[in-house]
Formats: sequence, structure tokens, C-alpha cells
Amino acid sequence: MPPQTSPAETTRDRILSEAERLFRHFGYSKTTVADIADACGMSSANVYRFFGSKAEINEAICSRIIAKLQAGLREIANGSGAASERLTMFIEHLSAHTRNTLINDRKVHDMVVVALEEQWDVIEPHLRFIDEMVAEIIASGIASGEFRAQDAGQTSRRVVGAIMVCSHPVVVAQLGSNPRTPLASDMAAFVLSALRA
Repeated sequence: MPPQTSPAETTRDRILSEAERLFRHFGYSKTTVADIADACGMSSANVYRFFGSKAEINEAICSRIIAKLQAGLREIANGSGAASERLTMFIEHLSAHTRNTLINDRKVHDMVVVALEEQWDVIEPHLRFIDEMVAEIIASGIASGEFRAQDAGQTSRRVVGAIMVCSHPVVVAQLGSNPRTPLASDMAAFVLSALRA
């Protein structure tokens, strides 16, 4: 039997869902706590019972968005198939998520950019997660003989640095439409050739 959700958790989730809906429509900077409270049919004071500030709501929403992305990336990293295939899929998935958010959900993209610039608490664990997942794929490729022997953790950080051109929200926003910017598939092929050399 699944665990019961408490009334407080239900209310907190409702606040976050309404806040995310408003952020996606108006942008997080133009959405006030009063707007969120009104959408939930409650007072601003009640919202503050669950979140200490609007910034805390922002971070919780950013955390929800990141959690969805991480679930997809974890599934790829832990999937079956050759390490080279999984690493290619991982890079392409990360890149597609960044580009899709930029094109189809610009207000969320803008929030993520601010989160990166201001180093919100949710960002550092996410960056560590990316490094760790890539390191796991590389380690499995080394174990299977696909990739040459190397320090998986150190190499992971280099790979993540190399793919920023097609995965970092700020870089993609600035360079994504430039025809000289390499595609995710090109970067994956470049990375794989370095891992095998």
C-alpha cells in the first residue's frame, strides 16, 4: 500500500504546481507570492507557512524540473547497451532538454539561467549528478574494454566541460543558432574518439 500523503504535503505540492504554472505563463520574476496565493485560493500568509520566501518557492520549482531531467538521464546511464551508445544518448538527451526548454519554455529557461548565475542551492548537486552519471558510464566502458584505461572521475569532468557547448543553458542560448556550433551528436562522436584513443 503506497504511503499516505499528509495534508501539509498536499498543500505544499498545490502551491508549487500553481507557482510553476504562473511562472511558465508570466515568468518567475513577474509572479508574486500574492499571485500564487490567489491561484491557490488562500492568503499570502498561508503560503509563507510552507515556504519562507518567494526565492524558496523558486528553488523548489527548479528542483522539481531538475528531478524530471535527472530521472531521464539516470535511466539512460543505468540502461543496457554499450557504454558508447549510452553516453551518446546521455549527451543528446541533455542537449535536447536544454534546447527544448529554450525554444518551447523560455520562461523556465530564464529561471534556470538565473539559478545558474546566482548558484541556487539546487545547482551544485545537479552538476555533481551529471559528473557522477557520466563517470559511471565511462567506468563501465573501461571495464568492458570499449574505452582505454583512465581515471573515470577526472575524465567525466573533462567530458562535461566539452559538451557545455550543446548542453549549458547560457551557452546554448548564445550559440545554439550559430551554424558553426557543433551538434550534440558531433560532440558525442568527438568525446567517444577521445575516450577510445
